[in-house]
Amino acid sequence: MRRVLCLLVTVSALAGCSDYGDDPADTGPVDPPSETVSFATDVQPIFDNNCVGCHGDGGNAGLDLRSGLSYTNLVQNPSTESALARVEPDLPMQSWLYLKLTGQQNFGTEMPPGSLLDADTTDLVRTWIEEGALDN
Repeated sequence: MRRVLCLLVTVSALAGCSDYGDDPADTGPVDPPSETVSFATDVQPIFDNNCVGCHGDGGNAGLDLRSGLSYTNLVQNPSTESALARVEPDLPMQSWLYLKLTGQQNFGTEMPPGSLLDADTTDLVRTWIEEGALDN
């Protein structure tokens, strides 16, 4: 009885692994996704809607987040409050911007002050940084 059971399990497993013909729904290998977050279309609007009121022309902490200036002012630029860069490509937990947006900074005020952005928004910033903080 035990042999019959083992044989049935083996046959079932092999049958599940076999390919008996072309599947019209099978489109072949899937290309890996390209960058999922665009600085211009995904990240900059976050700054436009939440940050440029204070971080515009002559912005607080010397940070201007207006379109056309924000990328250069952020990526691999030192923070005025921390030894960290404002944005360190690939490393959100070593990026002062991300720490401030999530309230994880060790001093100073979270951004925006008094009302953190929702998790979807900060996840988008995190993903952008993890993808190399590209100017795309």
